[in-house]
Amino acid sequence: MTQKMEKKLIKQLALPLSFRNVKNHSNFILNKVNEVALSLIDEFNDIKEFKKKFNFPVLILYGPSGSGKTHLAHIYKEITDAKFIKKFSNINLNEAKLGKSFIFDDFDKVECLNENLFIHFFNEILLNLGSLLITTSKSPSEINFSLGDLESRIKSCISTKIELPDDDFLFSILIKELSDKKIFLNDKLCLYIIKRIKRNYKAISLFVETLDIMSLEQKTKITLKQIKEVLNIIET
Repeated sequence: MTQKMEKKLIKQLALPLSFRNVKNHSNFILNKVNEVALSLIDEFNDIKEFKKKFNFPVLILYGPSGSGKTHLAHIYKEITDAKFIKKFSNINLNEAKLGKSFIFDDFDKVECLNENLFIHFFNEILLNLGSLLITTSKSPSEINFSLGDLESRIKSCISTKIELPDDDFLFSILIKELSDKKIFLNDKLCLYIIKRIKRNYKAISLFVETLDIMSLEQKTKITLKQIKEVLNIIET
C-alpha cells in the first residue's frame, strides 16, 4: 500500500460513520460471556419486579473496555428510552424526581463527581420508580467514594461482570461484521485475524471498516497481504 493511500484510509476512518453508533438488540451477539448481563437487562425492563428482587432499581455492568458494556446500555435505552448522562448535574436530579430512567456510561471515569448531589439523585430514583444503569471498567468494590453512605449504596446494588470475548465468540463477531459489509473470507484468513487482533469489539469493527475501505479503493480480491496491512494500520 502506498503512503498516500494509507493516509487517505486513516482520514476516512476519522469520519463519523453512522454504523458505529448503531448498537441495538438485533445486532447483539449472545454468548456465555454476556448472557447473564443481557438477562439482567431484560429483567431490568420491569422496574417494580426488579426492585422487589434486588432492592434497588440500579444495575451495574463492569468489565474491560471493549467488552460490550456500552452496546448493552444502548439495548437498555432502546427498550426503556433511558437517558444517557453526559454531564451529571442538577438537571438529572430534577428529571429523577419525574421517574426518568438513566444510563451512566463509564461511571468510574467521571472526574470530580458531586457525591452529595449523586446520593440525592440516587434517592429520587428509589422514590419515583426510575432506574439507573451504570457501566464501569472497575467493579463496585474498586470504586472509591468520599461518602460512606454512597459507597455502601453502590456496593449493595446488583452487578455483573462482562469478560472480553474468547476466540470462538470473537470469530462469530468477525464473521457477522464481515458479512454485513458483504466481505467473505475463508476460515484460514479469519483465524489469522483472530490470532493477531486486539480482543475486543472495537478492534473488530475498526478492522472490518478499514478492510472495507481498502477493498473499495483497490477494487481487488482481498489478500493476506492486505489483511496484514490493515492489522498494521489499526495498531498504529
